[in-house]
Amino acid sequence: MRRCSANKPALVRITRRLVVSALAACGLLPASVAAQGTTGGLGNLLSRPMSPASLAAIRRALDTPGMAVLWQAGYAPPVVLADGFRAAGHPSPVTPQDKWHLGSITKSLTATLFARMVEAGVIGWDTPISDVLPDVPRRQRSLTSIELLSHHAGLAKDIPLRSLFAMPMIEADARANRRSYAEMALDMRPIGPARSGYAYSNAGYVLAAHMLEEATGLSYETLMQREVLGPLGLTSAGFGPPGSPDLIDQPRGHEDGEHVWADNPAVMAPAGGLHMAPGDLVTYLRAHRDRAPLLRPESWAQLHTPRFGSTSALGWIAGSDGSLWHNGSNTRWYAEVLVEPQSGLITGYCGNDMALFSMQRALLPALRQAAMGQR
Repeated sequence: MRRCSANKPALVRITRRLVVSALAACGLLPASVAAQGTTGGLGNLLSRPMSPASLAAIRRALDTPGMAVLWQAGYAPPVVLADGFRAAGHPSPVTPQDKWHLGSITKSLTATLFARMVEAGVIGWDTPISDVLPDVPRRQRSLTSIELLSHHAGLAKDIPLRSLFAMPMIEADARANRRSYAEMALDMRPIGPARSGYAYSNAGYVLAAHMLEEATGLSYETLMQREVLGPLGLTSAGFGPPGSPDLIDQPRGHEDGEHVWADNPAVMAPAGGLHMAPGDLVTYLRAHRDRAPLLRPESWAQLHTPRFGSTSALGWIAGSDGSLWHNGSNTRWYAEVLVEPQSGLITGYCGNDMALFSMQRALLPALRQAAMGQR
């Protein structure tokens, strides 16, 4: 089992967990895994509208330590329910105000940050990566944020895992390691030509964030706080695992049934390193649903438009009805959200282990039923 230190990088060997972490912070699974359904008693529970009692029953059926669910219909007050414990074997219960790791849901925040910087004139949607980063190989010099943020850049999912997990989990300023990550990512053989097909890539998001760092001289974390988290009032948001390493003061992620204060390396933050309380998560999702004044209408349209014949928008999987979905996991947590602009519904849930990792969208119908009941 891998343990990460806040003070130095862990020495790791390539294990099954690290192979899963090649999905690092993404939460997206092959269709053969994601298609696994629910049967028996759990399926019956998931067919009912979500309530405190049904959440407790679902959590027990999943044998997961803790869960939080959220929904909002239109401008009715958002609902947040929590059940279970912050850590397996520990008596501290989860609360609606607790913070949960979002994994790759962070990608939509990174794309939102990029839109803010485009509006500020710092960079353009069509700025080639070679205009910002030095020594880009010829085959990738014309890549822009649109390819990087829509997973159409032809990039590998990540740099080699041994190199990735040699980088520290906690860094006050990860720009130097992002520069190294960017060099390694661009030196790797592309998996295909840009725009030729959808290929999920955490590397694309690290590169897009590093473009902003090089263009501004500021770290991604500083820019995210200044341009997105602060303006939206997301005061619970932060990077890395929530809480402190020595106290069970927030939910802990779990590996093989044991709680851990751990995350992927800090260099990966743009691809999946944020945590947040559910109430703030609703606020963020509502900004996308309502196309809030944080961005101009044309910038929201850029973020929500699927690209190159796929369902991949910028930080979102876009439905034909205009809905926006994403999930995330750092292999110790799982989270999932759905925004429906047409119906005005927002739904989502978080868990502090992997119980729902292979059951994508499983809780959304129950949450949607509850949200419809708010009308």
